[in-house]
Amino acid sequence: MTNSPFNHPVKRKSLLIPTFKTITIVDPEEIVYIKAMQNYCMLYKHDSTRVLSSLPFGKVLEILEFYNFYQCHKSYAVKLDRVVSYCNKADVQLECHMSVPVARRRKKEFVALVKRVFDRSSRKAAVCH
Repeated sequence: MTNSPFNHPVKRKSLLIPTFKTITIVDPEEIVYIKAMQNYCMLYKHDSTRVLSSLPFGKVLEILEFYNFYQCHKSYAVKLDRVVSYCNKADVQLECHMSVPVARRRKKEFVALVKRVFDRSSRKAAVCH
């Protein structure tokens, strides 16, 4: 394990996300979901802005490991406390009025994690079976 600050299990208020021309400061709480795009990925924020990261999807997931993200599909990861509803279909509805696919093989684990997140909070999510 390297001495990278990302290897420490402490949540940081801001993260430095490399883009193709700059390094962007992003509050991880603002990210709603992440979409893999070949060797880079797009971070979608709750205010409808996006950040195109030059990092691969797997590396971004490592950086965001302690921020309640779950890889629900081969190309998508969602912030679990940004889920609005999931009703036994192929998509999850998020706060930003977007829907993201959930892989069939990850559905059961996804539903359990969403329930656990919302059991610990005052918010309610609609999870149908």
